[in-house]
Amino acid sequence: MEERELQKLVAAIGSSDAESVQRFFGDSCTLCQITEAADQVGLDWPAWAKAAAVLQRWLEAKQRTADTDRKAGYLSCTIEGFKNVPANMRPDLAAAVARMLEQFGFAE
Repeated sequence: MEERELQKLVAAIGSSDAESVQRFFGDSCTLCQITEAADQVGLDWPAWAKAAAVLQRWLEAKQRTADTDRKAGYLSCTIEGFKNVPANMRPDLAAAVARMLEQFGFAE
């Protein structure tokens, strides 16, 4: 990730979350990837990136890995799972991901 992109990411979500997002994507992490992934599910990129950081830290705490597509798919499934919840009662995506991980884990 270019320094300018990293600074923008850190400014939006904080340094700890930014580091987790970089690990989520691996060596190929770019801000463009983050914004594209968020656009695919209709979210602003900082909200998507914070949720990606939650998932990445959970996997690392459990000493597990998954490829980027599977992790992005988990975020998409979480969004789908909460679509029927009224918007004023729906948690933000990071909280929804944490809740889904706590209740269901991350399938092998």
